Amino acid sequence: MISPVEAVTAILALFPHMSGNNRQCIIEHRTQIEQVLVEAQRQYPEMPTEVLTAVGFMETHLGCDQGEGGNWGAPISATRRHVAGTPMQAAAILWHSYEVCGTWEGAARRFRTGLCRNTMVGLPYSRRAISVANRLRSLAQNSHNINTTRLCNIAPTTCRTM
Repeated sequence: MISPVEAVTAILALFPHMSGNNRQCIIEHRTQIEQVLVEAQRQYPEMPTEVLTAVGFMETHLGCDQGEGGNWGAPISATRRHVAGTPMQAAAILWHSYEVCGTWEGAARRFRTGLCRNTMVGLPYSRRAISVANRLRSLAQNSHNINTTRLCNIAPTTCRTM
């Protein structure tokens, strides 16, 4: 498992180009995003930070997509499927999905589709989520391979973590 700081640093390193103003938003809200990940680690210590980070990034670019208001894509309730909840609601839903499905890939699928089993939408989504999570973990574990000069030029606030 990687730390919240490593997770956000790795997202910025892996995705130097993002749609809209998402990259700048992640940089500007980095502290809040890291705090959410810290709280998620505290409440769900067995949930890999990189999985939650990957799902939150894929859903709403960690709350930075236009109109998301900082939310991470999980619905606030089963009856209000198209109203995004808070990042901690997303963490709770992802954890519950893991408990129901038994794997993180299944949890990502259930987070997106409501089903543990493979579907035409769920399978590619869950595979991508786990791939992003693995890439985050790999980059964090091999952080000495990051070209820090390039990264610091792109996102100076990330340099404090290296």
